[in-house]
Amino acid sequence: SQRLATPFALQAEPAWRGLLGAVEQAYAQGAWPTEVREVTLRQGDGQGRTVQVRARFTRRSGIGDAATPPEDFCVLFLEDMRSVQARVRQEKLAAMGRVSAGIAHEIRNPLAAISQANALMLEDALVEPQRRLARIVEDNAVRLARIVDDVMAVAPGAPATAQPIDAVAEVARICQEWTQATDATPATPQRLQLALPAAPLPVLFDADHLRRVLVNLLDNAARHASEQSGAVRLQLTADERRAQATLSVASDGPPLAHEVERHLFEPFFSTRSRGTGLGLYICRELCERHGASVDFQPGAPGARHRNEFRVVMRRAPTP
Repeated sequence: SQRLATPFALQAEPAWRGLLGAVEQAYAQGAWPTEVREVTLRQGDGQGRTVQVRARFTRRSGIGDAATPPEDFCVLFLEDMRSVQARVRQEKLAAMGRVSAGIAHEIRNPLAAISQANALMLEDALVEPQRRLARIVEDNAVRLARIVDDVMAVAPGAPATAQPIDAVAEVARICQEWTQATDATPATPQRLQLALPAAPLPVLFDADHLRRVLVNLLDNAARHASEQSGAVRLQLTADERRAQATLSVASDGPPLAHEVERHLFEPFFSTRSRGTGLGLYICRELCERHGASVDFQPGAPGARHRNEFRVVMRRAPTP
């Protein structure tokens, strides 16, 4: 970001020429033009930052004096569009979370009744077509129950209990369980490549929530990765200077399209017909509860693991 000593002239700074042109147009029209409510400021490195601009014209001097013409001033209010979009997104997600949690709560009781009734039917001697239909009901009831649990887990107001845990031990245990559950046969290539520190790495998180976040990321990576050995790469590193720990999960699948990348963490967005679109949304919500963050980082062109998700956690204070 560019830091300038104030006051400064817009004409003297190339990065502010977009705003200067809008101001000149506003003075010519006597009002702020609607077509430049958003102005992109170009920095020296070619990157741009879009700001939302509001303007108000006022007269400071010369009012009531026939000999002195009024002096026009324009007061500008600038706001970074990234802040505006982040605020809108948070308000939207908060409202959606409240509605979703209410609906999920109402679904629980009838879903439990359906599951119990279906379980009683399965205890009877059913002919094969009826038993097959009952199994379909059972499978989908379990899937619905999992969705309800996911929505309730990130409902607004749910408690967060961050505890000091050893990230190395927890990640190793979770990865071992995940590998055993996903590798069908001993002949299956070891798709998960681990790189963990040798020493313990205490972080502030909840063990169950870390498991949910990591399993979601591993499932997502494996879904889009190849079947080759080392297709999914997991790394855990420590940043001593910032008192942080970074958990990276990367896959060798095709690079994500830009239109998909921008919606990755939105609830109910999915590229799969049977996907709920809650996995990455849950990851972000659980991370934020513990003062952590998760984001997507595209790999460099030519790199094997082009799609990378990074979870940055707070280090736990050492006694």
